[in-house]
Amino acid sequence: MKIIIYDCEIINAINVKTELKDIKTCAGWHDFKNMGISVICAYDFQADRYRVFTADNMDAFRTLVDQSDVVIGYNSLVFDNPLCRANQINIEDRKSWDLLNEILLSAGLSSPFMEKDYETFSLSACSLANLGLNKKTDGADAPIQWQRGRIGTVIDYCLNDVFLTKGLFDLVRERGYIIDPRDPSNRIGIHFPNKL
Repeated sequence: MKIIIYDCEIINAINVKTELKDIKTCAGWHDFKNMGISVICAYDFQADRYRVFTADNMDAFRTLVDQSDVVIGYNSLVFDNPLCRANQINIEDRKSWDLLNEILLSAGLSSPFMEKDYETFSLSACSLANLGLNKKTDGADAPIQWQRGRIGTVIDYCLNDVFLTKGLFDLVRERGYIIDPRDPSNRIGIHFPNKL
């Protein structure tokens, strides 16, 4: 079975502060068509390697998705999958597995997430509670960095998100739960489908 974990970053910023007049923006978090994709990073379990995809090799990511049985993300049902679809990369629902979605459902919360739930169960919060690692910056900053030519910074940020998602996924696969970021004494059992 071929499994990948992936994460996307966008080109056009969202909710940019007024003093950043030089930054191109899109209409908001649901304007997938106008966000653009700056970079997609992925971990390929079968090849045991991390991969980076930008405009010049995006077809290779399409091929990787097409050849994969399961495509894992963190908040991918709400963000990454629709962004990919708006850019002619079809990640079928039947092979998509969203770790954030599974955490929220297992914690008895709504899915898709409510804004307050996202902060509580963000990749950074869950990684800190379970891996002792957190994100250094916010994804909303990535398009600003990209537009300012800090390409390596954005790629590094995206790779780190994939690394953290893989770390959480490996924990869930190994022990079947995560530590609740709201209460470290509580465990959230995660339903793990047979396909994984």
